[in-house]
Amino acid sequence: MDLLCRALEVSRSGYYAWRIHRPGPRALENQAISRRLVELHTKYPALGLDSLHRLLRPDFGCSRKRVHRLMRRAGISSARRRAYRVTTNSNHGYAPAPNLLQRHFNAAEPNTVWVGDITYIPTGESWLYVAVVKDLCTKKVVGYAFSDRIDTALTVSALEIAVRRTIGGPRDVYK
Repeated sequence: MDLLCRALEVSRSGYYAWRIHRPGPRALENQAISRRLVELHTKYPALGLDSLHRLLRPDFGCSRKRVHRLMRRAGISSARRRAYRVTTNSNHGYAPAPNLLQRHFNAAEPNTVWVGDITYIPTGESWLYVAVVKDLCTKKVVGYAFSDRIDTALTVSALEIAVRRTIGGPRDVYK
């Protein structure tokens, strides 16, 4: 033992004190908080310091600074996703659709002019796409559909719902 202590440049009493040392209550609580931080970060990698602190405070009663220190020690930082996502494919050979409205966005009768759009909603898992069909006379949504993919089936589904909800669907006044 003397040879080992000399090689490591520690005293024998220091070695024996280290060997029987048990972590205190705060160190044990730090370990529990760190384990929970790793669990939360694995499940929700985009959560930042304030969100994680808000989730940990009811169980552990810890301060924001303590959570920050333990996050740094565990190498945890929020993985931010880009907010912008490209959904348009401009590399195709299709001709652009004709502009039938010519910026006249008021219709005299219901179900004569419908317009539509697609948007996306970020969820905890991925994106949710929404296609909406709106009547320009009543300014009400007459059909909508949700999907996890942005494709033709989404827009067709929204249009079919609009046709089913209104009697006969829109009249084609622009032909």
